[in-house]
Amino acid sequence: MKPDPAVLQSCLLFRGKSVDEIEALLQKMLYSVSSYQKNMLIFAEGDTADRIGIILSGRVEVQKTHPTGSSVTIAHLNVGQTIGEAVLFRRENIVPATATATGPCSILFIGKQELLRLFTTDTDMLTRFIENLSERLVLVNRKIEMLSAGPLRRRMIYFLLEQAMQQSSDVISLPFSRKEWAEHLNTARPSLSREMGYLRDIGWIEFKGSRIALLNREAMNDYIRTDSTISGKEK
Repeated sequence: MKPDPAVLQSCLLFRGKSVDEIEALLQKMLYSVSSYQKNMLIFAEGDTADRIGIILSGRVEVQKTHPTGSSVTIAHLNVGQTIGEAVLFRRENIVPATATATGPCSILFIGKQELLRLFTTDTDMLTRFIENLSERLVLVNRKIEMLSAGPLRRRMIYFLLEQAMQQSSDVISLPFSRKEWAEHLNTARPSLSREMGYLRDIGWIEFKGSRIALLNREAMNDYIRTDSTISGKEK
């Protein structure tokens, strides 16, 4: 299966390249494309990290499993995003988390040695790879910052404010389902629903489906900046 160059333009590795340039690159590049169905394993924790994946269609969920058996969702990746780049060049290049397809998806894989060859012949691609690692590091730091924000209510508000800033709107669209959001916050879905209802009842948000309107960003920001709680005990 040959990937669509127009799709690869959405990948940071190929940013700035025209469709014709990507087409020419694909003709000289060693790669493979694999298709997956829902819940199929793409990378397993502990596998050897010897290739990078680029999502051509569908979505991928990345989870870290704890020794207790519980798991935390680290990321949800969409078309154009990459998998496996963060550990590809580590001395101990072991996949640290499990990646599964959330639905039908296809992924382009480039091996480590082929990627090194591309870097030596195309310094722009090397620069984009480093930028990609930097952006991924920022996302990880944001995740850590959010999870360290304290009780669930505080983590939810932190997430909603961050999404409002990223989407430049007081009416945001959740980038994933409620179930996935609960996993993202490392909580149970019923607990998330209770907190959503509470924030609605005090007039801070309204929601319908995947759309959430922030009605009082000032109060929400004040809440994040202070150690005080809203009336009622936090969960």
